[in-house]
Amino acid sequence: MSSTAFDSFYFRDRFGTAAMRAVWEDRQTQQRWLDVEAALAEAEAELGIVPVEAAEEIARSARMDAIDTSSMKAEFDATWNPVVPLVNALRKVISPEAGRYVHWGATSKNIFDTGLMLQIRDAYELVLGEVDAVADSLARLADEHRDTVMAGRTHGQHAIPVTFGFKSAVWLDELHRQRTRLREARPRILVGEFGGAVGTLASLGPVGLELEALLMKKLGLGSAVIPVKTAGDRVAEFTLLLCMLSATLGKIAQNIYNLQQTDLDEVTEFTEGKVGSSAMPHKQNPVASGSVVFLGRLLRSNATPALEYIHAEWEDDHRQGETAWKFVPEVCLLMSAQLHTLRRVLDGLIVKPDNMLRNLDRQQGLSCSEGLLMALAEPIGRARAHELIRTLSAEAITTGVAFTDIVSRDPVVNEHLSKDELDKALDLRSQTGLAGTFIDRVLDRHRAG
Repeated sequence: MSSTAFDSFYFRDRFGTAAMRAVWEDRQTQQRWLDVEAALAEAEAELGIVPVEAAEEIARSARMDAIDTSSMKAEFDATWNPVVPLVNALRKVISPEAGRYVHWGATSKNIFDTGLMLQIRDAYELVLGEVDAVADSLARLADEHRDTVMAGRTHGQHAIPVTFGFKSAVWLDELHRQRTRLREARPRILVGEFGGAVGTLASLGPVGLELEALLMKKLGLGSAVIPVKTAGDRVAEFTLLLCMLSATLGKIAQNIYNLQQTDLDEVTEFTEGKVGSSAMPHKQNPVASGSVVFLGRLLRSNATPALEYIHAEWEDDHRQGETAWKFVPEVCLLMSAQLHTLRRVLDGLIVKPDNMLRNLDRQQGLSCSEGLLMALAEPIGRARAHELIRTLSAEAITTGVAFTDIVSRDPVVNEHLSKDELDKALDLRSQTGLAGTFIDRVLDRHRAG
């Protein structure tokens, strides 16, 4: 029986993808520790610190399928140290001569922190790949619906028209910025930690600097300027960047969720095979876009633990280090689920242009108030034009008479605008401004990568 949704056979695919679970499952976590131990032995052999034969045997045997995980778990429960049982288990499957050189000059947190960075690197690639896929989906919507007119909404009310392509391009542009942040931060974040007991490499002496650099090169990680064990800012930055990305994904999904309200009905997420309600067969609840929203809320609750991960005392502090066992995998799993689900929503999204126009028409021309204001601003002044259009708008709202009819018979409007000028000012499709130009700019950037 599972204890959390992340582990549940029934629920787990709603809280993380199989690919991301594979990065963080127990055996992979411990294999990453073994990868660090193997690379450490190989680097030490190259520098003449340990015998080559010992390093080769260590590297050859550093595989989880050779380890007795049951005895390892029992030792962990007794020692409270996660790495020592693994080191001891590895020593049991190699010769005593080679076993002397396992973990040479290292401390447990060196292995754990560097292994964690290897897992974060694996997660990084999965996240960036899914971000690119979501970006492609948004770009397709922006292109396909470049001229699909809909109500722009400010403070929950109709403003002036936009296009669904414009809305999609706004989402895409923000996603581009989040992707850029992740890419730019990658070399700053993906740095290993190997400094010995307190970060001074005292057990290795002058050769320690060369060893640390060679070890990180073998592992494909950056080298720390000063390899202290309490530098939690890299893990925190990675987590907080995912929190920011999560907020963008949630915002997109919330917009889509809202547009599916019965009274709007401007889009519908995928419907194939979905059951909206066990009691009301007609329902097509927006559960997928809603899932993206709630997954983000869960994910961003880890922002505080991430910030607290920076707060550590002395040269090591288990009150800091052990929190990463929980929040880093959880954030990565939730992020993978958010990205995967949003991509599915976008790829199956049914856009309803006729309903978008229907909703705009409910305003009976009020959405063109800015266009009419600007048409009148030059001949009568902006302040006077604003007051006139505000008065005519209030009359339309109060009486229920169409705004287009009211302005068409207003003497001031007719005095200063020709019929063609008035028709243009009241044409919804002419009120989308430079929406198409901005869409093209965003799409050009997307195509450029």
